[in-house]
Amino acid sequence: MKSIWVWPFELKEKIGEGGMGLVYKARYVKDDRLFAVKLIPADSNNKTLIARFELEIATLKELRHPNIVRSFGGVCEDKQRFYAMELVEGGTLWDKIQSHGQLPWMKVVEWGRQMCAGLAYAHDKQVVHRDVKPNNFLLTKAGQVKLSDFGLVSVMSEAKLTADGRTLGTVQYMSPEQIRGKPKLTHRSDIYSLGCVFYEMLTGHSPFEGDNPAVILQAHLKKTPASICAVNRDCPVVLEQLVFDMLAKDPEDRPATATIVSERLLQLKESPRLVESSSSQIKMKKKQLPPQSHKSSLYSNVEKSLRWAWGSLTAVLFILAVIWALTLFKPDPGVELWIAIARHHQEEIVQVAAVRSLGELAGRQDSLLDELMDIAESTETKPQVAVAALEMIAFHHQSANRFRSRITKISKNHPSTAVRQQAMTTFNALKASE
Repeated sequence: MKSIWVWPFELKEKIGEGGMGLVYKARYVKDDRLFAVKLIPADSNNKTLIARFELEIATLKELRHPNIVRSFGGVCEDKQRFYAMELVEGGTLWDKIQSHGQLPWMKVVEWGRQMCAGLAYAHDKQVVHRDVKPNNFLLTKAGQVKLSDFGLVSVMSEAKLTADGRTLGTVQYMSPEQIRGKPKLTHRSDIYSLGCVFYEMLTGHSPFEGDNPAVILQAHLKKTPASICAVNRDCPVVLEQLVFDMLAKDPEDRPATATIVSERLLQLKESPRLVESSSSQIKMKKKQLPPQSHKSSLYSNVEKSLRWAWGSLTAVLFILAVIWALTLFKPDPGVELWIAIARHHQEEIVQVAAVRSLGELAGRQDSLLDELMDIAESTETKPQVAVAALEMIAFHHQSANRFRSRITKISKNHPSTAVRQQAMTTFNALKASE
């Protein structure tokens, strides 16, 4: 086979191909080290493609993180545009899904936290990837995950590159706002796409499938994905709820940052009480409930309450969920219990579930918004609990304008970055509702 040269590299074999060009395994002639070299055709006169390629080179030069493929610079001269990057030889996440189908949930947590780390770093640099998908996560032989292919990248606050007005991305993983052609995508669009990737890792298929792209795009805009736990009985219900939070249609309803997603994954990994699978949950409920038919509706209500409240399977939360289901349409004797849990329970994940329950009840009992505001302001409140309280206040934005000055103080003074960011998001939601 005749050697192909792009000096100072000898191209050995093609290892990747996409809309932005070709990727080759290549030998660096000066010291015989192997790299990956990405190039676009020398005769290309597509100005948009060339501009995107040059932006990718410039972006990757600024990104130095263990979970992002390292770039060593490129050349945009003599018509042949290319750049060199580290060679990652463990295949792609897509390869793993295709060969194994459903991945073990603990592996999803392990790899998911690495994915979040790479994305969080890029987002801190004001970079939105715009094409998060299994093909763009590369795996080293040691099991390290690296985000690649920033060809559709946008740099927030700068001009965005599009292709003749078309929506860019891969349809199985595109956020609703990306489908609608929003010109200023934020990092929450990447979080939606990452939720699609998590869903596929846990089930073996993407959240929405169809015979043509239009069907899939419409599903992203209108439909709710099928239950993960119905397909993967080993998946903890809390992990399913996290994925569904990431797949919220409204960007403001998703976790605020990739760091928050990573923290929730870490809580799941470190809290044995949270890792009951759906199959063990079903066995537990069969033991708890008598077989009489008139109990079936109560069983259904309890299961829905648990799923809505992040699926926590602790005995305390299970009992409280029953109480809440039984008292839902009565004067609220269970509300005080939720308030006590939200303020004082030792498990942060349980506190967050209680806060979300209070937020749901606030639609009928406006005074609960004051409780949520007090929780958000308290210096004793854990950051993730404060974030959840602010999210629920934003949900009731039309009746929560009285809190604007208090929320402003949180956005300026709270020691947690995640809480400050959510406070600003909540303030903007209240302001928009005027």
